[in-house]
Amino acid sequence: MNIIVGATGQVGSYLIQELKQQNVPVMALVRNLQKLSDKTVESREVDLFDVEKLMKAFQGGTTAFVLTPENPMSNDVIGDTKRIVENYKAAIQATGIKKVVALSCVGAHINGETGNILMSRILEQGLDELDIERVYIRPSYYFSNWLAYMETVDQHGVLPTFFPEELRIEMHSPIDLAKFAAKVITDTSSSEKRKIYELTGEEKYSSRDVADTFSKVLNKDVTVQSIKRDKWQETLLSVGFTVNAARNLADMTQAVIDNLAVPEYPNNIIKLPTTLTDYLKACTEANS
Repeated sequence: MNIIVGATGQVGSYLIQELKQQNVPVMALVRNLQKLSDKTVESREVDLFDVEKLMKAFQGGTTAFVLTPENPMSNDVIGDTKRIVENYKAAIQATGIKKVVALSCVGAHINGETGNILMSRILEQGLDELDIERVYIRPSYYFSNWLAYMETVDQHGVLPTFFPEELRIEMHSPIDLAKFAAKVITDTSSSEKRKIYELTGEEKYSSRDVADTFSKVLNKDVTVQSIKRDKWQETLLSVGFTVNAARNLADMTQAVIDNLAVPEYPNNIIKLPTTLTDYLKACTEANS
């Protein structure tokens, strides 16, 4: 049985679909069963901060897909991450999970004030204490992050961004990522105890490129609105982030701008195929 944490998230939901299509047995772990759109999937409700419930949820599993959920309401992002990772370790050891596939991120090898990227570093370091097969998937920036601005783009023709307008960074489709994760989960050929995969898209994109792509897809003019560094926290607080969560997201953003969120093994990068245009076009068609 394959245990999937975060089954209602932007990657987990696609991962569940992909595994189901391959007739691979899955157990979806979610905080709220009402949010699970596919009611035919075997599922369990769990709180990652409750180690006893997590142990019960992992029972019967042989492989676990885990991640560090981002919570804009958290008052201690790093502390919460450490608690969750310790609970993962306890649940894996208690239930005899033989393989763990962890959704990390590019830049997880960096030791510094990298905000949310540090969450992935903590996840990897914690799981490295286990003597089981460990696979770390380190993706780059998700195309889907831009969908949060879809309404603003559609109504006002403006794309807000914390990045400099012309800064080009690695981006990719979360659907491609989920398909890759499904292959990793079902792969039984590897004998390595620790494996790292670093993923990017076929090309880098800037905020200007994203705005231009929205312009083509929506058939309207879209301009970029770069938010200055001293306004980041104010902006995040206005949409519900706590001070702590805002600071960690700001630190991550600065790490990307400073070119710290880059692959550890640039010669072994796996490039995912979907373009930004194709991804946004599919999303707008699905919502129309």
